[in-house]
Amino acid sequence: MIKADLHLHSNQSDGSCTREEIFARAVQAGLTHLCFTEHDDTRFFAQAARLGQAAGIRVLPGVEISAFDEALGKRAHILGYFYQTTEPIEAVCAPVLRRRQENCLWQIEQLRLLGYQITPQDVLPYAAGGTLYKQHIYHYLLDSGQSEALFGRVKRELLSRGGPCDRRIRYPDPREAVAAIRDAGGLPVLAHPGQQQNFALVAPLVDAGLRGIELNHLSNSPADRALIRSLADQYGLFCTGGSDFHGLYEEGRDRLGCCLAPEDCPLPHLADQADAAL
Repeated sequence: MIKADLHLHSNQSDGSCTREEIFARAVQAGLTHLCFTEHDDTRFFAQAARLGQAAGIRVLPGVEISAFDEALGKRAHILGYFYQTTEPIEAVCAPVLRRRQENCLWQIEQLRLLGYQITPQDVLPYAAGGTLYKQHIYHYLLDSGQSEALFGRVKRELLSRGGPCDRRIRYPDPREAVAAIRDAGGLPVLAHPGQQQNFALVAPLVDAGLRGIELNHLSNSPADRALIRSLADQYGLFCTGGSDFHGLYEEGRDRLGCCLAPEDCPLPHLADQADAAL
Protein backbone atom coordinates (compact mmCIF):
# COMPACT_ATOMS: atom_id res chain seq x y z
CA MET A 1 0.00 0.00 0.00
CA ILE A 2 1.38 3.41 -0.98
CA LYS A 3 1.49 6.08 1.73
CA ALA A 4 3.13 9.13 0.18
CA ASP A 5 3.75 12.49 1.87
CA LEU A 6 4.83 14.70 -1.03
CA HIS A 7 5.19 18.09 0.67
CA LEU A 8 7.50 18.58 3.64
CA HIS A 9 10.33 20.75 4.89
CA SER A 10 13.43 20.02 6.95
CA ASN A 11 15.92 22.31 8.67
CA GLN A 12 17.57 22.70 5.26
CA SER A 13 14.95 25.41 4.71
CA ASP A 14 12.20 26.51 7.12
CA GLY A 15 11.51 23.30 9.03
CA SER A 16 12.79 22.59 12.53
CA CYS A 17 13.65 18.89 12.15
CA THR A 18 16.70 17.29 10.60
CA ARG A 19 16.15 14.90 7.76
CA GLU A 20 17.33 12.03 9.94
CA GLU A 21 14.59 12.91 12.45
CA ILE A 22 12.03 13.07 9.66
CA PHE A 23 12.95 9.66 8.30
CA ALA A 24 12.69 8.17 11.80
CA ARG A 25 9.16 9.61 12.08
CA ALA A 26 8.30 8.45 8.57
CA VAL A 27 9.28 4.88 9.37
CA GLN A 28 7.13 4.96 12.52
CA ALA A 29 4.21 6.33 10.48
CA GLY A 30 4.56 3.58 7.87
CA LEU A 31 5.19 6.04 5.01
CA THR A 32 6.47 4.57 1.75
CA HIS A 33 7.33 7.73 -0.22
CA LEU A 34 8.56 11.17 0.80
CA CYS A 35 9.39 14.38 -1.03
CA PHE A 36 11.38 17.18 0.56
CA THR A 37 10.10 20.35 -1.09
CA GLU A 38 12.53 22.83 0.41
CA HIS A 39 11.78 26.44 -0.40
CA ASP A 40 13.59 27.66 -3.51
CA ASP A 41 16.41 25.14 -3.10
CA THR A 42 17.26 21.89 -4.89
CA ARG A 43 20.71 21.29 -3.42
CA PHE A 44 19.99 18.53 -0.94
CA PHE A 45 18.21 15.80 -2.92
CA ALA A 46 21.21 13.44 -3.06
CA GLN A 47 21.45 13.46 0.72
CA ALA A 48 17.73 12.75 1.08
CA ALA A 49 17.93 9.90 -1.43
CA ARG A 50 20.74 8.24 0.55
CA LEU A 51 18.84 8.54 3.81
CA GLY A 52 15.70 7.23 2.16
CA GLN A 53 17.48 4.19 0.79
CA ALA A 54 18.78 3.36 4.27
CA ALA A 55 15.29 3.77 5.73
CA GLY A 56 13.53 1.79 2.99
CA ILE A 57 11.56 4.85 1.83
CA ARG A 58 11.47 6.09 -1.77
CA VAL A 59 12.38 9.76 -2.09
CA LEU A 60 11.17 11.95 -4.95
CA PRO A 61 13.09 14.99 -6.18
CA GLY A 62 11.13 18.13 -5.37
CA VAL A 63 11.19 21.85 -4.69
CA GLU A 64 8.73 24.58 -3.68
CA ILE A 65 9.17 27.89 -5.50
CA SER A 66 7.81 31.01 -3.81
CA ALA A 67 6.03 33.34 -6.27
CA PHE A 68 3.79 36.39 -6.35
CA ASP A 69 1.29 37.57 -8.95
CA GLU A 70 1.40 41.37 -8.97
CA ALA A 71 -1.78 41.81 -11.03
CA LEU A 72 -3.93 39.75 -8.66
CA GLY A 73 -1.95 40.59 -5.54
CA LYS A 74 -1.80 36.87 -4.75
CA ARG A 75 0.98 34.69 -3.43
CA ALA A 76 1.49 31.30 -5.06
CA HIS A 77 3.76 28.41 -4.22
CA ILE A 78 4.69 26.12 -7.09
CA LEU A 79 5.83 22.60 -6.30
CA GLY A 80 8.19 20.99 -8.79
CA TYR A 81 8.64 17.23 -9.03
CA PHE A 82 10.98 15.00 -11.04
CA TYR A 83 13.09 17.76 -12.57
CA GLN A 84 15.87 16.35 -14.76
CA THR A 85 18.25 19.29 -14.30
CA THR A 86 18.41 22.06 -11.74
CA GLU A 87 19.78 24.97 -13.78
CA PRO A 88 16.46 26.58 -14.85
CA ILE A 89 15.09 26.26 -11.32
CA GLU A 90 18.23 27.66 -9.72
CA ALA A 91 18.18 30.60 -12.14
CA VAL A 92 14.78 31.60 -10.70
CA CYS A 93 15.42 30.58 -7.09
CA ALA A 94 18.97 31.78 -6.41
CA PRO A 95 17.94 35.46 -6.40
CA VAL A 96 15.10 34.65 -4.00
CA LEU A 97 17.47 32.90 -1.59
CA ARG A 98 19.85 35.85 -1.78
CA ARG A 99 17.08 38.39 -1.14
CA ARG A 100 15.70 36.29 1.73
CA GLN A 101 19.14 36.13 3.34
CA GLU A 102 19.69 39.86 2.95
CA ASN A 103 16.26 40.58 4.40
CA CYS A 104 16.80 38.38 7.45
CA LEU A 105 20.16 40.06 8.09
CA TRP A 106 18.38 43.43 7.89
CA GLN A 107 15.70 42.21 10.34
CA ILE A 108 18.35 41.01 12.76
CA GLU A 109 19.97 44.45 12.65
CA GLN A 110 16.62 46.16 13.24
CA LEU A 111 15.99 43.93 16.25
CA ARG A 112 19.45 44.78 17.60
CA LEU A 113 18.67 48.49 17.25
CA LEU A 114 15.44 47.89 19.18
CA GLY A 115 17.46 46.53 22.08
CA TYR A 116 17.53 42.77 21.44
CA GLN A 117 20.80 40.91 21.98
CA ILE A 118 21.12 39.25 18.60
CA THR A 119 23.70 38.96 15.82
CA PRO A 120 23.80 36.95 12.56
CA GLN A 121 26.33 34.61 14.19
CA ASP A 122 23.74 33.81 16.87
CA VAL A 123 21.09 32.82 14.34
CA LEU A 124 23.11 31.10 11.59
CA PRO A 125 23.49 27.79 13.52
CA TYR A 126 19.72 27.31 13.18
CA ALA A 127 19.97 27.42 9.36
CA ALA A 128 21.31 24.03 8.30
CA GLY A 129 20.91 24.93 4.63
CA GLY A 130 22.80 28.19 5.05
CA THR A 131 19.83 30.45 4.25
CA LEU A 132 18.18 32.32 7.09
CA TYR A 133 14.41 32.37 7.61
CA LYS A 134 12.32 34.36 10.06
CA GLN A 135 11.65 31.12 11.94
CA HIS A 136 15.34 30.90 12.81
CA ILE A 137 15.20 34.38 14.31
CA TYR A 138 12.13 33.46 16.38
CA HIS A 139 13.83 30.26 17.56
CA TYR A 140 17.01 32.01 18.67
CA LEU A 141 15.08 34.67 20.57
CA LEU A 142 13.06 31.97 22.34
CA ASP A 143 16.15 29.91 23.20
CA SER A 144 17.98 32.98 24.50
CA GLY A 145 15.07 33.97 26.75
CA GLN A 146 14.22 37.12 24.79
CA SER A 147 10.83 35.92 23.56
CA GLU A 148 7.98 34.33 25.50
CA ALA A 149 6.97 31.98 22.67
CA LEU A 150 8.19 30.83 19.28
CA PHE A 151 5.47 32.85 17.54
CA GLY A 152 4.78 35.44 20.21
CA ARG A 153 5.07 39.22 20.40
CA VAL A 154 8.19 39.37 18.19
CA LYS A 155 6.30 37.82 15.31
CA ARG A 156 2.99 39.59 15.89
CA GLU A 157 4.22 43.10 16.54
CA LEU A 158 7.71 43.38 15.04
CA LEU A 159 8.20 41.06 12.07
CA SER A 160 4.63 40.75 10.79
CA ARG A 161 2.88 43.10 8.40
CA GLY A 162 3.46 46.73 9.31
CA GLY A 163 5.92 46.10 12.15
CA PRO A 164 9.26 47.90 12.33
CA CYS A 165 11.11 44.78 11.15
CA ASP A 166 8.67 43.89 8.38
CA ARG A 167 9.88 44.23 4.81
CA ARG A 168 8.65 42.37 1.74
CA ILE A 169 11.07 40.78 -0.70
CA ARG A 170 10.49 40.35 -4.41
CA TYR A 171 9.40 36.96 -5.76
CA PRO A 172 9.12 35.70 -9.34
CA ASP A 173 5.82 35.57 -11.18
CA PRO A 174 4.09 32.18 -10.77
CA ARG A 175 4.18 31.65 -14.56
CA GLU A 176 7.94 32.05 -14.43
CA ALA A 177 8.15 29.44 -11.69
CA VAL A 178 6.01 26.99 -13.68
CA ALA A 179 8.11 27.58 -16.81
CA ALA A 180 11.36 27.00 -14.90
CA ILE A 181 10.15 23.63 -13.64
CA ARG A 182 8.98 22.62 -17.12
CA ASP A 183 12.30 23.78 -18.62
CA ALA A 184 14.02 21.56 -16.06
CA GLY A 185 12.00 18.58 -17.31
CA GLY A 186 9.84 18.56 -14.18
CA LEU A 187 6.16 18.52 -13.29
CA PRO A 188 4.81 21.81 -11.85
CA VAL A 189 2.02 21.63 -9.25
CA LEU A 190 0.10 24.47 -7.59
CA ALA A 191 0.51 24.09 -3.83
CA HIS A 192 -2.29 24.57 -1.27
CA PRO A 193 -4.56 26.90 -3.29
CA GLY A 194 -7.01 26.96 -0.39
CA GLN A 195 -4.42 28.57 1.84
CA GLN A 196 -3.65 31.40 -0.57
CA GLN A 197 -7.04 31.52 -2.30
CA ASN A 198 -5.38 31.86 -5.69
CA PHE A 199 -7.76 29.70 -7.72
CA ALA A 200 -7.95 32.45 -10.37
CA LEU A 201 -4.36 31.60 -11.25
CA VAL A 202 -5.13 28.04 -12.31
CA ALA A 203 -6.16 28.83 -15.90
CA PRO A 204 -3.16 31.07 -16.72
CA LEU A 205 -0.81 28.63 -15.01
CA VAL A 206 -2.22 25.76 -17.10
CA ASP A 207 -1.38 27.86 -20.17
CA ALA A 208 2.17 28.19 -18.78
CA GLY A 209 2.49 24.42 -18.30
CA LEU A 210 0.96 23.55 -14.93
CA ARG A 211 0.44 19.79 -14.60
CA GLY A 212 -0.99 19.25 -11.13
CA ILE A 213 -2.72 20.79 -8.12
CA GLU A 214 -2.42 19.96 -4.41
CA LEU A 215 -5.67 18.47 -3.16
CA ASN A 216 -4.83 16.98 0.22
CA HIS A 217 -3.53 19.78 2.45
CA LEU A 218 -4.63 20.91 5.89
CA SER A 219 -5.49 24.41 4.68
CA ASN A 220 -7.84 23.23 1.91
CA SER A 221 -11.40 23.32 3.23
CA PRO A 222 -14.05 20.85 2.02
CA ALA A 223 -15.31 23.56 -0.37
CA ASP A 224 -11.75 24.18 -1.56
CA ARG A 225 -11.27 20.47 -2.22
CA ALA A 226 -14.46 20.26 -4.24
CA LEU A 227 -13.29 23.19 -6.35
CA ILE A 228 -9.83 21.64 -6.74
CA ARG A 229 -11.37 18.40 -8.00
CA SER A 230 -13.51 20.37 -10.44
CA LEU A 231 -10.53 22.35 -11.74
CA ALA A 232 -8.44 19.19 -12.02
CA ASP A 233 -11.15 17.58 -14.16
CA GLN A 234 -11.60 20.72 -16.24
CA TYR A 235 -7.92 21.19 -17.04
CA GLY A 236 -6.65 17.61 -16.93
CA LEU A 237 -4.51 18.13 -13.84
CA PHE A 238 -3.41 15.36 -11.50
CA CYS A 239 -3.92 15.81 -7.74
CA THR A 240 -1.24 15.54 -5.08
CA GLY A 241 -1.10 15.79 -1.30
CA GLY A 242 1.22 16.26 1.63
CA SER A 243 1.44 17.35 5.23
CA ASP A 244 3.51 20.49 4.50
CA PHE A 245 5.44 19.40 7.58
CA HIS A 246 7.54 22.12 9.27
CA GLY A 247 8.03 20.57 12.71
CA LEU A 248 7.85 23.26 15.38
CA TYR A 249 7.92 26.06 12.85
CA GLU A 250 4.26 26.13 11.85
CA GLU A 251 1.30 25.41 14.05
CA GLY A 252 -0.77 22.49 12.78
CA ARG A 253 1.99 21.34 10.44
CA ASP A 254 3.87 19.19 12.94
CA ARG A 255 2.21 15.89 12.03
CA LEU A 256 4.20 14.13 9.37
CA GLY A 257 1.94 12.07 7.12
CA CYS A 258 -1.30 13.69 8.29
CA CYS A 259 -2.13 14.44 4.64
CA LEU A 260 -1.15 11.96 1.95
CA ALA A 261 -1.22 11.94 -1.81
CA PRO A 262 -4.49 10.54 -3.17
CA GLU A 263 -4.46 6.99 -4.45
CA ASP A 264 -4.66 8.10 -8.08
CA CYS A 265 -1.66 10.45 -7.80
CA PRO A 266 0.89 9.33 -10.45
CA LEU A 267 4.02 10.64 -8.69
CA PRO A 268 4.74 7.67 -6.36
CA HIS A 269 4.37 5.31 -9.32
CA LEU A 270 6.87 7.38 -11.32
CA ALA A 271 9.30 7.03 -8.42
CA ASP A 272 8.80 3.27 -8.35
CA GLN A 273 9.37 3.05 -12.10
CA ALA A 274 12.55 5.11 -11.80
CA ASP A 275 13.82 2.79 -9.05
CA ALA A 276 12.99 -0.28 -11.12
CA ALA A 277 14.95 1.11 -14.07
CA LEU A 278 18.15 1.46 -12.01
